[in-house]
Amino acid sequence: MQRIVIVDDEPILRMDLASMLEELGYEIAGEAGDGFDALEVCRAQRPDAVLMDVKMPIFDGLTAAERILNEDLCRCVILLTAFNDADIIERAKEIGVSGYLVKPVEQRLLKPTIEVALAQSERLWSSRKETAQVKQKLADARLIAQAQAILAEQNHVSESEAYQVLQKLSMHKRTSMTALAQALIEQSRISDDVAFIKRQIMREKKLSASAAERKLAEYAQQWHCTVEEAAKRLRYRKRGVT
Repeated sequence: MQRIVIVDDEPILRMDLASMLEELGYEIAGEAGDGFDALEVCRAQRPDAVLMDVKMPIFDGLTAAERILNEDLCRCVILLTAFNDADIIERAKEIGVSGYLVKPVEQRLLKPTIEVALAQSERLWSSRKETAQVKQKLADARLIAQAQAILAEQNHVSESEAYQVLQKLSMHKRTSMTALAQALIEQSRISDDVAFIKRQIMREKKLSASAAERKLAEYAQQWHCTVEEAAKRLRYRKRGVT
C-alpha cells in the first residue's frame, strides 16, 4: 500500500483529501499545515508521495518540496494549487516535482496523477542509481590504478604484476581491492610525509638521517602523537620546522 503525506493549511481540505485517498486504497502516512511541519513529517515517515499545497504560511510549498526532494525524503511530490500559474509550473519542473493538481481536487484525477508520478519517480531513481554506480566504478578504477602505480614503483615491477599483487592481497585479507587500494594510498601518503619532513629537518638543522629521525620522534613525544601524525602536522603547517 502506497503511503501519502498531505500538506495544506486548510484542515477541512486535508480531511477531504485523506478520505478520498483512503477510498482509493492509499495509506495516510501523515499530515501537515505548512512546509516546515511537512519536512518534519517526511523525515519521520519517509512516505511514497507528498500532496503539497503551494501557498502556505511560514514555509511555502515549493520551497518545502525542493527541500524534501533534495533530502530524498519521499519518492515524489505532487503540487496542489488553486492557481494555474505558468511560473509555478516552471519552477516546479526545475525543482523536480512529479505532478500537479488544481484545487478543488477531483477524486477521479487523484489516482492516475499519483500513479504516474510514482512511475516517473521510479524511472528517475533507477537512472540516478545507474549513474551513481557508473561514477563509483570509475572512482574505484582510479584508486586501483593509483595503488598499482605505487606498488609497481615500490617493488620495481610492472603495473600488470602490481595488479596481480593487489588481487592476491585482496583475497588474502578478505577485503575489496578498492578498500585495499585506499589503504595503500593512505600509507604511501604517510610515508611521503615522514620522508619529506626527515629531509627538511636534515637540511634546516644540518643533521644526519638518524639524528633527523630522532628529532621527529621528539616532536611526536612533545605533541603526544605518532611519528606519522607529527610529520603530517609539520609538513602542512605554514612555517618550516622549528
